[in-house]
Amino acid sequence: MERCPDVEELMERASSLTGLSDFGPVARQVALTAFVNSLQREAWDGMTIPARSLATDYIVHLLCNRLTLMADRHRYPQIQQQAIVRPMIVVGPPRSGSTLLHKLLSLDSDHLAPEHSLCMEPSPPPALGAPTPERLLRAEERLMSLFKTIPNIFVTHPYLIEEGAGALAECGSNILNMVFTAQQLWCFYRGESYRHYLLEADHTAAVGFHREFLQHLQWGTSGKRWALKGSDHMLWLQELADEYPDAMLIWTHRDLEQQLGSLANIQTILCGLTGAPVSGAARDAVGRLAIEHQRAALAKGMHARDKVGNERFYDVSYHDMMANPVGTVERIYHRFGLTMKLSHQQAIKEWLANNPPTKHGAHKYSSDEFGLEAKSVNRQFKDYVDRFGFGFGIRPVLTQ
Repeated sequence: MERCPDVEELMERASSLTGLSDFGPVARQVALTAFVNSLQREAWDGMTIPARSLATDYIVHLLCNRLTLMADRHRYPQIQQQAIVRPMIVVGPPRSGSTLLHKLLSLDSDHLAPEHSLCMEPSPPPALGAPTPERLLRAEERLMSLFKTIPNIFVTHPYLIEEGAGALAECGSNILNMVFTAQQLWCFYRGESYRHYLLEADHTAAVGFHREFLQHLQWGTSGKRWALKGSDHMLWLQELADEYPDAMLIWTHRDLEQQLGSLANIQTILCGLTGAPVSGAARDAVGRLAIEHQRAALAKGMHARDKVGNERFYDVSYHDMMANPVGTVERIYHRFGLTMKLSHQQAIKEWLANNPPTKHGAHKYSSDEFGLEAKSVNRQFKDYVDRFGFGFGIRPVLTQ
């Protein structure tokens, strides 16, 4: 663990563990190289030995998943014939209510939504039978091994406490991480070169893998539509819209004071995966960089939206959703020409009754500790504020 393994070594380890060698198209290796180079040069020296071991194991496991997924795809050609039709994709930024909305959408019996367990242990395909208890246990243990060093994550993501690996997964953190195109990886290890890669690269190859993964899970089902969510979709919104030209794209918004304060705080928590908590001046720096990255991501997302076409999107206010969750989902369905079933409305009401926001503790943070000040924030996010109305301390109503 004194030296970070290079890309070739990591791939060889995965091949040795699986007996397989096909990682998929070569274009998908570009992101792996960008991430590993960043880890080597910008993070490794500041990581503890256990953190280095955990990171290496995580990378190798993701590569093993890639290998087994490709093997399944060759073994069962029916997987490649799966059509992904009109997926409903929440593309809002982190801490804007996108996780809650994804959960509410997933309660529709006509929807499919990926779970952590199938992203952590995806092979063999679900069509061949329900995962065994042993496979589910492996997924649970692997998920918890990431988060046991940062227990505060459970307050910001309370669904992990009760649902564990059965909780809903999201596209970037749990699907696109297998092709090393995930904002979460930057949040864990803070490599600046990798952050710039996420902001500047063409992610077509990664989004192609996203479709293949959905085909893998969908094989054997019929008549269902995907409900998906990715808080980093802003970084590849153009590529996502191109890959799924019939997708229903839902952009969530929140008062910037709340959203950015929460985002800055959670990213300081995630940095604990380097082996030591972040505090003091380092905490301030992490939080401020998180805000700068969010500004750049929103700018990229708005530029992509202009090219994709405004008519493909529906905007949802976090504050509207908290005040009237059923009504918010119903308006989404109406916008895209769908009808919300009474059974779905009832399922949402029951879930909300059993899962109040502070059931496992409140996520406590202060925007002041990250230097968030109204005029400065609204100036930095001027294009976003002017376009959507959400600014520091501003909570407009988007729907009637």
